[in-house]
Amino acid sequence: METYAEVYDKPGVRLTKPLRIGEFSCHSNLSVTPDSTNLRYLIHTEDDFEPLFNLDSGFKTHHAKDPNNYKNDLNHLQQWALTQRREEGGDFSKVFKNAEMVCCRGTLMDIAKTPYYGLDPWRIVAVRTGGIIYLRDCGTVDGTKFQSGTGNSAHLTYWGHSFQRMMTSKHQYLASVGGFDDSEEVDCRETFSVVYRSDIIKPDGDRIKLTYSAEIKAIDENDNYVDFKTQASHLHNGFWLKKSWFWWLQCHLAGVDRVYAGFRSDLGIVHSIRTVERTYLRQNAGRKCDVVMTFLATVLSEIKKRCNDTLQVSYCPKTRRVHFEKATRDTDFLLDEYI
Repeated sequence: METYAEVYDKPGVRLTKPLRIGEFSCHSNLSVTPDSTNLRYLIHTEDDFEPLFNLDSGFKTHHAKDPNNYKNDLNHLQQWALTQRREEGGDFSKVFKNAEMVCCRGTLMDIAKTPYYGLDPWRIVAVRTGGIIYLRDCGTVDGTKFQSGTGNSAHLTYWGHSFQRMMTSKHQYLASVGGFDDSEEVDCRETFSVVYRSDIIKPDGDRIKLTYSAEIKAIDENDNYVDFKTQASHLHNGFWLKKSWFWWLQCHLAGVDRVYAGFRSDLGIVHSIRTVERTYLRQNAGRKCDVVMTFLATVLSEIKKRCNDTLQVSYCPKTRRVHFEKATRDTDFLLDEYI
């Protein structure tokens, strides 16, 4: 299947408003609990707030994810579903609200970005059982999706987590009164995710029923989800050409309406913050949003048609094509209760 952007420059693919059907927290000991324990709260700031955050602070003592513990990106969502199964009479179809496919938002992002990230290979394994197709993102390096990073890349990754920590609090009251806590360590293993049910609807009426999880960075005083990004410079033309559609898609899939962008120096010092609305990202990103949604819908439709038991879907930068074939490895990612 070809991947050139101009082939998918067609409007009309629609994502129904993501319906929140559950939530879970992931902990440092790798356990999963079906609650909002790790939900963080946006710290209240005045309009004239002038930040001076050192994003590199705490880098040497932070807790990064061990890639060996996160090879199965669907593991946490599966564990959440197990906690809901009893209420639904043991029926996973009811737990996932009659979805045809179950995956993580990261899998959808990896597929959708392909027309504009032509040098990034990916491989996904699909397994159909109990009338549901489960998608596992197998990553591109030795089957590992999450790489720890070294050198400057490790610092850049940390800065994103550090900015989120500085802008949020574990405690709702402290967040409401503007209480910053620079001493809190960053623990990348402690996350909060929401489980969504949504449909992708193509112009021909074909409907792909999805249930997926998405990590949520924080909630504001009006109970709206917000996201955080760091940016090396202001939102210039290069940003609107290369990044805006990506930010928009991440927000679109998770029902996030607002992003807090921290503008930083090369040394990781945040000197200003700007809020960017999802609608503004959509307006300025233009037709690239249509391209990525159309491409995503096309690939998922093919998976839906082709996956009778197991299927491998991969993108090869050399051929610039998506390939579909029988899966012969990495098909054992489902927990025993699902088989």
